[in-house]
Amino acid sequence: MSYSELNKLGWSNLFFQQLSYDEICDENICNLVYRISEIHRSRIVGRGLAGEQSIICGSEYQPISQHLAVGDWVLAELANEHYRITKIFTPKNRVRRISNGLPQVIAANLDYLWIVTSANEEFNVKRLERYISLAYEFDITPIVVLTKLDLCDDIEQFTSQIKHLDVPNVHALSSNQPSSLGVLQAYLYEGSSIALVGSSGVGKSTLINALFHTRQATKEVRESDDHGKHTTTHRQLFFTDGDVAVIDTPGMRELQLYNAEQGIERTFSSIIELVTECKYSDCTHSNEPGCAVQAAIAEGLISEAHFANYLKLLKEEESQQRRTVGAHAVKEHYRAYFKKIHSDNKEKW
Repeated sequence: MSYSELNKLGWSNLFFQQLSYDEICDENICNLVYRISEIHRSRIVGRGLAGEQSIICGSEYQPISQHLAVGDWVLAELANEHYRITKIFTPKNRVRRISNGLPQVIAANLDYLWIVTSANEEFNVKRLERYISLAYEFDITPIVVLTKLDLCDDIEQFTSQIKHLDVPNVHALSSNQPSSLGVLQAYLYEGSSIALVGSSGVGKSTLINALFHTRQATKEVRESDDHGKHTTTHRQLFFTDGDVAVIDTPGMRELQLYNAEQGIERTFSSIIELVTECKYSDCTHSNEPGCAVQAAIAEGLISEAHFANYLKLLKEEESQQRRTVGAHAVKEHYRAYFKKIHSDNKEKW
């Protein structure tokens, strides 16, 4: 067995460089490398070259959810009839959110975040902006997937709203029309890693079944809201026949971002550019003369709802940092942050 076989599971030089000299010299090392596919209370399930393996997590890794995530890489060795973790590889990214006031890891080592939403009353642009910010914060390519077109009479009402988002990859499709799924094949190459996120009932598991012919649990659709009664109950990673790592996640009722300042900035880049054009560097973008943001809203260049959501996410970020580092530090941070934005703009010109 060689490292090339591990590459099919998403392995890369980033992880190889974390091996010690002795580990590299170990001829059996490739058989001790596992990628986490499931996390349980006291153990994990890892996928290695020989298939799946149950691995015990010692007290130093408890609670597991604070140390590991589906998609992480570990080394594990057999000891006393059980495989145990001996090393955790530093990931290239770990997607986090706030849940019940605490950071929660959603998945690790992703290339793409498929943000799945449906063409019905579940559709919510503000929620999409949160997911896009989440992806950008961890340097993951966001892919917006609009499902259930077969149940929609006016697709334009949804696609027109998505066009205003700063995300280049948007695909509208129906799992009942196999030909519409072809646009997603560009992301399904050997060794790529994908996580699907979105609210419950938008069709994540149905999409997975249609693309990969797996058996993710689904149930009948409720006539009242077009939602399937199924739900993925826990995060799980599986590999397709084409060696693509796919992580299906439970539907999220809410998404509170975690330290996502850079992600918010990229998601609302059009607003950030306007901020630099305001007459005053401390402009609050409410009623000051020479405010480029308010001028753009008045001209219809950006929507008031888009700007309002930007302010809301920024306020949440400030509140979160205030609890962590204190109000004074946050005030000084954002004063320097917006000063830098204006300074960078001047350098461009």
